Amino acid sequence: MVGSWAAKALLGFVVVEWVVQLGWNGHGTYNYLSNYVSDLGAIHCQDDGSPARYVCSPSFANMDLALIFIGASVIVTACLITSPALWFVHAGDLDQAYRQLRRGATDGKFRLAPPTRFARVWTTVVRWSLAITGLAIFIIGVIPEDYFPPVHDTAVFILLCGIVASLASIGVLWLRRNNASLWFFGLAIIAIVSALAMGLTGGSTPYSGLFERGVIYSFILGMAILGFMVSAAARHERNGQLQPRPAGQLPWGARQADHARAAFVALGTTIRGRFPRPA
Repeated sequence: MVGSWAAKALLGFVVVEWVVQLGWNGHGTYNYLSNYVSDLGAIHCQDDGSPARYVCSPSFANMDLALIFIGASVIVTACLITSPALWFVHAGDLDQAYRQLRRGATDGKFRLAPPTRFARVWTTVVRWSLAITGLAIFIIGVIPEDYFPPVHDTAVFILLCGIVASLASIGVLWLRRNNASLWFFGLAIIAIVSALAMGLTGGSTPYSGLFERGVIYSFILGMAILGFMVSAAARHERNGQLQPRPAGQLPWGARQADHARAAFVALGTTIRGRFPRPA
């Protein structure tokens, strides 16, 4: 539960970012499309970047402290979201990796079997990706963009890679077991496209801030989904309310394939009905 709340705490970053940008003293108002998140944590008021833009954030300390807190929260999530914790979230679409367990012999409450080797391996990948991502965010908060740019830029690069790896690995872990895998694959694709756009443009576009937020906000949303799902599943498991998939019912992935096949057949039938072959 602590790990899930640490993941959900990342939603506070959006509020802090909005509050800090209210005190922006750069040229014009702070622009979410063109200004980087790191601009809010810059210590000095000066021209920065190429093409140069005037950066001035009087509340930089608040932003840097928020980044440090967010980084620490991600590290806590990596430490506490173990393979059993992520295994709970599979409940509701149980396959052959599960078996019905009971607490004692009479209450009839369901308990999950221990995680499989696949779950343990991929949970390790998820946790290391989150730990590296959290460490990068922590460094970005400790070393603002105008204090030691080489280290800051390196941390940003590591952050982008860690976010993509985290989202994709969670999607792989829950593939064919949980509908949320599609959310994480979608968020990973958004993060990859945004990161590539940042790299190809090199910050010389008026949409640099938008591209950066495509990566960061995807991660924040993914962590919020992860946190809510883990806390809900843990609460159900604690109360003995997990419901395994009925015997004989296909796993989620196979059911989706059947739905897609049925929809394709129905579409073909409709087209043939409207456009019959000439005699």
